[in-house]
Amino acid sequence: MNIRWIHGYNPKVVVINLNDDGSTVAFYAAGNCAVLYNWTKNEMRILQGHRHMVTNIASDSKGKWLVTADSGPENVLIVWDSSDYFPQKTLFSPHGATSIAKVALSADAKYLLTLGYKDRAVIYWWIWSFGYDEPHASLEVHISRGAVIDMAFNPMRSEQFVLMTKHDIWIGISKKTFAIERGVLKETDNYELKIQTVERKQSTDFGKLTCFTFVKETSQILVGTKRGNVLVYGYTAEYQENVDASNTDDLKFVKGLRVEQKRINVLKNVDGVIVTGNNAGEIRFYDPQLKLLYWIHGFTVDCVKGLSFNLSPRSYQILDPKCNQPCPCWENVILEVDPETGVKRQKLMRSRLPPDATVANKPFVVRDFIVCTNDQGIGFVEFVTEKNMIIMDNKTSPALSLTVHPEKPFVCVGYTDGTVEMYNFDQHKLFTRLDLRDRYKIVTPSKDDSIKCSVDVAMPQLSVTSMKYSPSGLHLACGLNTGELLFLDPTTIEIRTNKPFRDTKYAIKEITYSPDSLTLACADEGRTICLYKYDCSALAWKFIAKHRAHYKDITAVFFLPEKNGNGDYKLVSLGADRILVEYDIGASFDEYLEILSLDRIDQTAVPLTGIPWPNPKDVDPETCRTDLPMILVANDEHKYKIINYKTTMTLSTILGPRFEHPVRKIQLVTKREGDEISQYLLFATKNIIGLQKMPLDGNPWKHIGLLGHPIEVTQMCYREDHGALFTIGAKDSCVTQWAADYSALDKTTKLGGGDLDPYYCLIENGRPGWLFHEIRDLFYYIQILCQGTFSPSMRRVKDYIPLDALPDLMRALGFFPSEYEVENLIVEAKYKVCQRRPSTEINFEEFVKLYLNHRSAFAKDYRSLRNAFRNFASIHENSYVITRDEFISMLRNHGERFPRELSWYLLSILCDHSFEERTMLSDEYFSFLPETITLGDLLTNIIGVQDYENMSEQFSGKASSSSQHTASSDSDDGTFLMSH
Repeated sequence: MNIRWIHGYNPKVVVINLNDDGSTVAFYAAGNCAVLYNWTKNEMRILQGHRHMVTNIASDSKGKWLVTADSGPENVLIVWDSSDYFPQKTLFSPHGATSIAKVALSADAKYLLTLGYKDRAVIYWWIWSFGYDEPHASLEVHISRGAVIDMAFNPMRSEQFVLMTKHDIWIGISKKTFAIERGVLKETDNYELKIQTVERKQSTDFGKLTCFTFVKETSQILVGTKRGNVLVYGYTAEYQENVDASNTDDLKFVKGLRVEQKRINVLKNVDGVIVTGNNAGEIRFYDPQLKLLYWIHGFTVDCVKGLSFNLSPRSYQILDPKCNQPCPCWENVILEVDPETGVKRQKLMRSRLPPDATVANKPFVVRDFIVCTNDQGIGFVEFVTEKNMIIMDNKTSPALSLTVHPEKPFVCVGYTDGTVEMYNFDQHKLFTRLDLRDRYKIVTPSKDDSIKCSVDVAMPQLSVTSMKYSPSGLHLACGLNTGELLFLDPTTIEIRTNKPFRDTKYAIKEITYSPDSLTLACADEGRTICLYKYDCSALAWKFIAKHRAHYKDITAVFFLPEKNGNGDYKLVSLGADRILVEYDIGASFDEYLEILSLDRIDQTAVPLTGIPWPNPKDVDPETCRTDLPMILVANDEHKYKIINYKTTMTLSTILGPRFEHPVRKIQLVTKREGDEISQYLLFATKNIIGLQKMPLDGNPWKHIGLLGHPIEVTQMCYREDHGALFTIGAKDSCVTQWAADYSALDKTTKLGGGDLDPYYCLIENGRPGWLFHEIRDLFYYIQILCQGTFSPSMRRVKDYIPLDALPDLMRALGFFPSEYEVENLIVEAKYKVCQRRPSTEINFEEFVKLYLNHRSAFAKDYRSLRNAFRNFASIHENSYVITRDEFISMLRNHGERFPRELSWYLLSILCDHSFEERTMLSDEYFSFLPETITLGDLLTNIIGVQDYENMSEQFSGKASSSSQHTASSDSDDGTFLMSH
């Protein structure tokens, strides 16, 4: 998978204008990537390398060097060269276990400043081009966690920098240290940081600080506030230009001025003027003495969140022809090259330039800029014409739902704020937008005797929680958080239903269609399935029935390709209660959805998702069945299971991708190249997306995966004919478009090798390791047992063993299947999913694959053993214990029940009693067990976990390091260690 495009951006991170000499490039963060977007060419360069959300970006004054940083465990800071998009320096966890909070790069790109929080704020100062992994200087500042809201270098003096909190600014400086060597004070190669707060009288009239800027002409620092004030910090009390700012001790608070009525969000110094942007969407320009010069008239925005000006100043020449229009003399003007920028000057007509607000009415010209708004996207402003060209029209609200049109290049996205957007994913442009909150707002007119004549507008708090195109592309369903269901036009997203369906009060979380697109089912958060049918004569959808068959969350609902006797497609649902429910659509009446069957499909594993599963094609129909009714289920134990949905028998258990989280979403996709057709399984875990090559056999070399979203992949949909995958993530407004790379997966599969070669990596220490030798030795030892241990006949070594010996061989290898799992094991070995005649034997290669697929994907850890024990134990003297009688009762009455005699026999063996000792014991009493059993007794004396003490100590260490507030109960006897 390769990222092809990202729709959207992170509004919490600044947008940097890299426009220089017409390059029209914006630099911003999107998810765990940084993006360089050329809005005139509609091209995107995506900078990848972060595991977590990119929370900080920075650039030097020329746009040559770019910095990106994420915030989270194992965070990374990367310095990029914008000329070749190649990382020049990577700092891994620069603040250790502390996340990166702020990043700043000096204007000359020499210095890098990072800020993190331990007990207090810690700043690291780097000369990054030296290539060191340790900072050249560091300093702990008496600032509480999360208090710094902005940080920047002085563009005129790179050794100076400023930190700003809501109440103060801190001025810092870096300089070399001095040491006395042989009585002489000499400069060393080491650096130190000094920082101090600039004292001022705190006043609530000014408001909290929001932004700041350095003023080149006066060396002042101007700070904006929430109440529209600008605070002036300077080295002199009077206004004075070209002030020496080398001594930061002389920086004082001068005054505060009320310049605007609304909160100032942006404060910039560019082209000799001060620029502000406020909450009212106003952009104003002041001279260095804060006298108003100009304000933007040509357009308005809802709120100015950020401003970023072109890298180079505008090169222009003002002409004043008498005719006040372009004429032959205008064309004959020879333009000179601007010595400052090195480019030809732009011709500007004086009469068409905006005048400033002074008495002289001088032409007012500054460079073009990018403006970031609250909910109106990002625009590029051509200052001379005052035109705001929207370059990114994206919502900042988190995306919740996603669906792609099966034929046209449209993808629809639903957002938390009730907005639905349709993108053309070929052109990478927004096609249309629908605001459901505005559509369903309630307007209450004023009373007849009201003086104000105002109306009350109530905006419903709608969120689009689910969307789905039908397979035919003729229907588009939209589910809301209120439980309402709408149908939109599939190509214009206009509302087709005059009145929304209100058949549930819970948020709709999944929508599915039948293969003929005439039946729809949806699952809500209240564990209810609702059914709708399309009336072809009335051209409208109608509600049929609903049913709540699950007592835990529904994890999947889908139609099967097979029809019932009444002509309706079969509908099934899976739940976290491990139940598969099949509904009888034809027998449903009076809004009651009939259940055809309800069966538990697993003993312990929770199904997370499921899809219809096709029969294998390249098989001999005489020896293999080609009409099996099958579904594929992915569960929370990192396994796939192929299940016969008519008998609910597990036909095959396959090891799935062993990432940190199990597979949660799957989709069978097809690749067509000429006459060749290949199938792949598209999957997503909590935060990983990947492809898996068919057939499923547990081969770890047959799947590839990469980070799909730093938090969670909430939705994905795939368009086969374009090879395009679309994903959205939790707490993120971005839609990522991926390109499927099948060739990489095919190459990886070939590298894995054939036979058992790709499976050796699943065995401890591989083929030379002890476990593989143990598997091989026990496989042949089973043959000896089957031929008779004391048989005098000649031994025959074969490459297969009888299927009846499989359970004992599995137990000998440390995998202890339950009786239910043994049954699944035998069925799979007998029929190999679709084999007509049952096998009676299994060879060595098949056995190894069977063992690796059926055993636990990961070794059982201490936590799972402890939690299982606590289900039946009680607290006695701050310890979890279980009495002997309760333990025996648990074995007899829960799960796969053991008779008392069998329990006595097995437990006596586990407690190391020999045959002679057992003959002397009464089979009615369990005197060999302690009267009270702790977790340590169970694991050490009964189960026989040899490294239990080390295991519990390791877990206790992890628990104590991960949390300082929760109690630890991981001692040998389960004693609580209460925190104080």
